[in-house]
Amino acid sequence: MRNRHIDPTPVAREVRREDDGELVGLLLSVGAAWVPTTVFGAALAPATDAERAESVVREHGLSSLADRWWVRTVSDEPWREAWLLEVKPDRLRLRWNDPMLMQGGHGEWHRVADLDIQRHRP
Repeated sequence: MRNRHIDPTPVAREVRREDDGELVGLLLSVGAAWVPTTVFGAALAPATDAERAESVVREHGLSSLADRWWVRTVSDEPWREAWLLEVKPDRLRLRWNDPMLMQGGHGEWHRVADLDIQRHRP
């Protein structure tokens, strides 16, 4: 039987720049810990306390969007490197980092819900 007093849905808390209010990322609650994430919900680091997670988002939230990312579609295609050309909370415009792939110069839009995405680690 499900406990009605515990909400299994993670809580997201926005982190905004202090000077102009721009959204730089989210803190996603996981039990008593918080996962620092991008504006579209990709983890920037492992779960930690709220203060440290917010520090990670402020330091890496926007700058990480300029990095390469590992991406695959939910149709289980292989992981591929990609550049994020444009980011919205629910969709991404990607340019694959593979010169052999036929793709438009402006990339292609994908729904975040249709992707697995991880930060590129060299």
